[in-house]
Amino acid sequence: MTDESWTVRARKGDYRAIDAASQNRQMDYAVDGLMPATGATIWFGAGSTGKTQLLLWMAAHMAATGDAAPRQWLGADLGVRGNILVLTAEDLREHLLLRIGSIARRLMRENGGTEEDAVALCQRIHVMAFLSMTQTEFPEPNACLFQHGPGGRWQPSPVLNGIEAFLDEWNKQVEEDGRPEDRIVGVILDSAVSMAGFELANSEAATNFLFHLNRLSYRQKMFWAVIGHTPKDAARKTEDAAIERLRGSAMWSTTPRSVVEVRLAGASENLETVRAVHPGLTDRDVVIVEVAKANSLGADLRPRALLRRKDGAYDHITADFPGIFGTALLQPRGKKGVHTEELRKAVLSLLASFDGGKPNTVIERDALRAAFNTTKASCAVLATITDEVDGEKAKTPGTLARELALISKDGLIDTRRGKIRIVNLGFNPPEPIAEAAE
Repeated sequence: MTDESWTVRARKGDYRAIDAASQNRQMDYAVDGLMPATGATIWFGAGSTGKTQLLLWMAAHMAATGDAAPRQWLGADLGVRGNILVLTAEDLREHLLLRIGSIARRLMRENGGTEEDAVALCQRIHVMAFLSMTQTEFPEPNACLFQHGPGGRWQPSPVLNGIEAFLDEWNKQVEEDGRPEDRIVGVILDSAVSMAGFELANSEAATNFLFHLNRLSYRQKMFWAVIGHTPKDAARKTEDAAIERLRGSAMWSTTPRSVVEVRLAGASENLETVRAVHPGLTDRDVVIVEVAKANSLGADLRPRALLRRKDGAYDHITADFPGIFGTALLQPRGKKGVHTEELRKAVLSLLASFDGGKPNTVIERDALRAAFNTTKASCAVLATITDEVDGEKAKTPGTLARELALISKDGLIDTRRGKIRIVNLGFNPPEPIAEAAE
């Protein structure tokens, strides 16, 4: 046991909080209040919610230089600027390059930059896409970062050791060359599911993995943004607070510095004003980003609303639509929506407004939503639910999708193939509501 052993130092009193009374140093954040500048932050959410695209957008903000470089991301100050390393075992390199290039060009145009600025930005994002590497480049059987070692103990794999060595060597070289602005300041891991090397429910492996990443990133002075998928049973908890969807999953609840949820907007958000400005909006176009758990002083727990753009980037719309997280016309989280016979009749009348409700009439979901939003101004009972119509909301009380699911269960309509087909609303279908759209 050396003099540097933690047990020896503890006996000497080296770990007493002597400096605490005079400590006034602020927390260092890569993104103020959202992601610490060192340590592992988990970004989790269901599939196809845009987690990878979101973090590529963040990477572009951090990699940009010069007058066109943004100073904020998601309304929060950026605390780091430099190179970013992207690790993936899910996407091909050419696909990621297309996405990064599109984001970079749009970001530079919006901030008064040039094509040369976009090129410079892209040069500062390193992409290790293991699926695209040849057997000669990458002879390992997989890209897992952790593995069982002697005695069954979890330890870094040769892949993680190689990544660590690269990060050390790159940052040492740019410092020696007098280019500290070219340090790698963060790593994006896409994803924990495909690269961790263990089942994410394995608490022993997850604890060892995150402890190693936190210690590694602290030593190298950079962050790790780890992408993960929502636990399997989270679908049953769509109306719970984000932290409730984490329970029982070791990866999200052990030792990350921060945990951020990325999800689609749901029944808890008021999208009426957003739809008024963007009438073609679909249920997948608004993404919510929210800190679910944080071990860092100064964490910003306020949710952010983002609007997807066709070029792969986002618009941060929280300030433009301050009522989006309000309570008007919304059911509180964890509370059941009000399902009544009157509401059922109103929805049946809405369906009957399409071609008189004749059997085999096919209704597009977006058309039904438009009719719903037009009609609810004169039908108070419809205003008690939201206009969410996607099938994934079929179990969410207080949504139009839930009412459609109940009607489908009774055999009056068929919703199995994405669209809504009227089977038989009855011999005397309800009178169509006058204001419903054709």
